[in-house]
Amino acid sequence: MEKKNRLTQIGNIRALAIFLVVLGHSIILYSSAWDLYETSVRVPFLNELKNIIDIIQMPLFFSLSGYLFVFTHGKNKGILFLLKNKAKRLLLPYLGIGVLFLLPIRLLVRFSSYQDMGVFDFAYKLLNASDMGHLWFLPALFLIFVLAELILTIVERIPGIRKFPALFLCIAAIGIYLEGYRFSLGYGPLQSAYGYLIWFSLGYFLNVYQKPLRKIYSISLVKWALLVLNIALLAYCLWADNIRVLIALTVKALSIVNIYGAMQEKTCTVVQKVDRNSFGVYLFHSPLIYMTFATIPNASPVLVVLINLVVFGAAAYGLTELVRKTKLKVLIGE
Repeated sequence: MEKKNRLTQIGNIRALAIFLVVLGHSIILYSSAWDLYETSVRVPFLNELKNIIDIIQMPLFFSLSGYLFVFTHGKNKGILFLLKNKAKRLLLPYLGIGVLFLLPIRLLVRFSSYQDMGVFDFAYKLLNASDMGHLWFLPALFLIFVLAELILTIVERIPGIRKFPALFLCIAAIGIYLEGYRFSLGYGPLQSAYGYLIWFSLGYFLNVYQKPLRKIYSISLVKWALLVLNIALLAYCLWADNIRVLIALTVKALSIVNIYGAMQEKTCTVVQKVDRNSFGVYLFHSPLIYMTFATIPNASPVLVVLINLVVFGAAAYGLTELVRKTKLKVLIGE
């Protein structure tokens, strides 16, 4: 029963994560930090909301993969099995969605950097994961799985520290976060892997040490104190001109820990369905929003956001269900 409740909780977190991503994509047109499309409309609230979402959405997504990696790594099937399994679940969807979905839509809406582009140019984009929109996540996550497996395999063979692999995975991830750029060779997916391994490792750590976490969050005073601190740090990050790296890392880590610690173990049918289709929704939703940004960028923000969030969100969900019933379900990692 405890394991079932834990997996239900993770399903709730995954549903929250994909909602944040879809919402973030839906309002990105109004973000001052985004310049792929321009609009004459300014919505300060949506700009600030996007800033908040950006702080947590991808760290949360990577932490979920790390949390579930505890079960994969525990099977002890080795690096070759991992490479084969994750290539099927991540790299094939990356190539398939990139060629069959992202490319046609960007050509249709006359996406600026895709005009007059040759086959070899697009192949270079694929191999380097450059200018591939939201799909950058997939090769980066693949490399993170490889890095984590190698680090854990080494740590678990060293006397004295092999009893604490999750802790040393986090320590290694922090070191790679700070110094990995020296060894990335300018390769985008590897740079992203170095940057997000820290959140993957935090998810792994939270699974291994879930019982102490549950005890901490069973104390109401402590739980609310951590939530208030989290909100205060988020507000500081939004309004401060210069944010130190340590503070930025702290607010992201605390946000993730609070979500895992405070998330309910109860669920409902809607959340379960969103959870089940979260990966497909992630793959299909982002390219669709280019249609509104390319055709009605100056329309009412209410209309633009509703189309992006509700219409295209439902379309991404429906496409996921449809693909699952065909032989192309490999496109959604199944």
